[in-house]
Parts: sequence; structure tokens; C-alpha cells
Amino acid sequence: MNEVFPIWLIALDYFFAIIMLILIINFILNLFFNEGSNFYFFRFVKKLTTPILNFTSITTPNFIVKPIIPLYLAWLIFMLRIYFFPLLNDISSVGKFAFVFEKDVISFINTTMLEIALYLNYGLTF
Repeated sequence: MNEVFPIWLIALDYFFAIIMLILIINFILNLFFNEGSNFYFFRFVKKLTTPILNFTSITTPNFIVKPIIPLYLAWLIFMLRIYFFPLLNDISSVGKFAFVFEKDVISFINTTMLEIALYLNYGLTF
């Protein structure tokens, strides 16, 4: 599947997918922890997202509530990945290029689970 698309486009999609995932994790953690929390993972995610939020503060509308800004930016990145990135390759790849990162993660999980099942010998024989 990855041989069809240029490697620079896949790398760019992976980069934006990871940023989108980190922003969504930041939003979810903001629901459960306050800003002054000492939870290590929360502080780590905050350190990762603070430069992104500061960089996009000029273009972010003022009417959006501050805790929702990471979700808004994740949505913008999602729209960029779905509608703009396929156009960089070819107009015919609009439906095929969607969710390259997610497809690769799911296939990795599937093969890992199959290997574990084969290793534990749960009746799967080939």
C-alpha cells in the first residue's frame, strides 16, 4: 500500500497524525487533571503541546474556550490530512490516501496479536 504514495507524503502524514494524537490526548487529560497537576504523563504532554498552542495562538479564534483549543487544532489537522494531503499526490488518490497512519497502526496491532496467539498456541495452526 505504501509503495503507491511518495515517502515524503507518508512521512508528512505520520508527523501530522502524531501531532493530532498528542493534541487529542492533551484535551482528554485536561478533562481529568487541572493545570497544576503533578502527574508525570500530563506534564510531558503539556510540554509537547505548549509550543504548538503558542505557535497557533495567532490564528486561533478568540471565542474558543481555552481547554477546547487542542481539540480544535486536532480537528484542523484532521481536515488538512483528509482533504489537502491527497491533493499533493494526485486528485485520484483522495479516497485512497486517507488514514495511512491509522491503517499501519491497526495492521501492526493485528500482526502482533496474531503472533502472540500463535506463540501461545490458541489453536491457530497454519
